[in-house]
Amino acid sequence: MPRLPHRTLSALAARRRRAAAAHVVARPSGPSALLAQVVNRPYPVMAGFFGTILVAADPVEVVAGPGIWDALAIPSDGAPAPLADAWIGYVGYPGSERSSIRSDAASPSVIARYDAIAQFFPDGQCLVWGRGTRARVLIRLAARYSAAHAGPDLAAVAPISSLDASAYAGRVATIVDRIAAGDYSQVNLVQRLETDWSGAPLAFAERLWAAAGPAAHRTYAAGPEGVLVSASPERLLAIRDGLATSSPIKGTAPVGSALALAASEKDRSEHIMIVDLVRNDLGRVAIPGGVAVPRLMAPLRTGYVEHLVSDVTARLRPDVTVADVLRAVFPAGSITGCPKLAAMSAIAELEPVGRGPAFGSMVVATTDGRCDASVLIRTAWLADGRVAYWSGGGVTWDSVPSDEYAEAMAKARPFLEALGCA
Repeated sequence: MPRLPHRTLSALAARRRRAAAAHVVARPSGPSALLAQVVNRPYPVMAGFFGTILVAADPVEVVAGPGIWDALAIPSDGAPAPLADAWIGYVGYPGSERSSIRSDAASPSVIARYDAIAQFFPDGQCLVWGRGTRARVLIRLAARYSAAHAGPDLAAVAPISSLDASAYAGRVATIVDRIAAGDYSQVNLVQRLETDWSGAPLAFAERLWAAAGPAAHRTYAAGPEGVLVSASPERLLAIRDGLATSSPIKGTAPVGSALALAASEKDRSEHIMIVDLVRNDLGRVAIPGGVAVPRLMAPLRTGYVEHLVSDVTARLRPDVTVADVLRAVFPAGSITGCPKLAAMSAIAELEPVGRGPAFGSMVVATTDGRCDASVLIRTAWLADGRVAYWSGGGVTWDSVPSDEYAEAMAKARPFLEALGCA
């Protein structure tokens, strides 16, 4: 789909007027049910947005590759606007296209503009934003019952890792030696698990979401190259009213070990490194003295591991755009390491396959400069009858190789359960 000409302020204002309507859906069926109704339409998506869930399809504009940054050049504190005409899509981890393997070679960044969007609230309410045929279709489908799409039981096929236990431990040991030599302070090492999947992508998504439990950033995004599915608990960036917030997750322990995790010197040190990195990243787009850490190392429990999470905020300069802020923090320090560029160089050297769309970000950006973007952890990519999933963790000077591998596998538990292999 060709890119429309670069929007002018007058064209943007006209689009806002056309999209102003918000229609209340009586007795909505829910976001997953609506997604099932539109999953075979062009570019169906589901994404989190400030505690609500968005579902859309049939975009009016699609941009892939570097052009996404032009699309996201939206003032970060623009005049209030309706939700329709939002950009929704994913930005893949940089350099992931280097691999010849199909699941890595997909376009690393695809974002689309939707002029009709359904927004589901925690209390069950549903609004459909937009006018015209696409909005009317969404209103009708959002009220239609659709049964669960978990699909039939499939024979479990154990996935193959890009780094088995021995190879993973060996790379951890290499990173530890280089940290001791002063090359970097922390590197996030990732394995890729991959196997056959003969079911529908939505069936896999339902299984992954069920296995992962509640997640702030459930994601489904389909395009010509494949389907992205995520159950991420981590927010890369939120922008609203000129304030940006990033919420890095660092530190992992088994479920029930929250107190031990909070007291762990290794995990606390690992976490503080990344908080400092995020503070520095946001400082590039903040007013002087505008960066703060209102929440530090709070507990975060998922259904399979315990984490620590912080909030880093920045009062933004008036001249920055959503693209500027996203670029300042991307890719997330929690999935790279620090110093960030040195860690990314180590990742490119030590990980045998690319990360594909995983470990990038799922982004929702509105025409008034609001943005909610996840870190694409707990993320799978489905293409050509295969499904891939990436998991890993931060390596520091006191990392134990066997423990790091165990952490990577613990984070893979939702994937293994979705396959029926756990």
